[in-house]
Amino acid sequence: MKTSKIAIINGPNINMLGIREPEHYGNVQWKTIEQNLTETFDTELLFYQSNHMGNIVDYIQSQYLKIDGIIINPASFSTIGYPILDAIKAINVPFVEVHISNIFSRGGWHSESVFLQDAVGVIVGFKNNVYSLAVQAILSYLNIKK
Repeated sequence: MKTSKIAIINGPNINMLGIREPEHYGNVQWKTIEQNLTETFDTELLFYQSNHMGNIVDYIQSQYLKIDGIIINPASFSTIGYPILDAIKAINVPFVEVHISNIFSRGGWHSESVFLQDAVGVIVGFKNNVYSLAVQAILSYLNIKK
């Protein structure tokens, strides 16, 4: 029985995992990560990726009253993603921010995020494992909140 519904939302270029800058993002393609998550967790996981901020906002708004939490990798929208953050706040669900690379060690614009102060947690730097760690974290958080 699947008890929680979690949306896993990815921003720009996550569809290019396994191809784009493997030294930062690893060699695993997104479809493999998605399949592993679905096989590992007994909860309903919804997957969404877009290279366009407005599409992400629309998707989040469409999930109002349908999901229990969000895992978001805003990617390069980390520094400018206020509309995405506002959409998450509007539907009032907890969220975990993830980044495949360690954004804090990379410096510059990579180390900034508008999501940090509102996320229930942030997981960075563990390559494709950030997603499974985030699912565990958000499910634990939701169980504590019950």
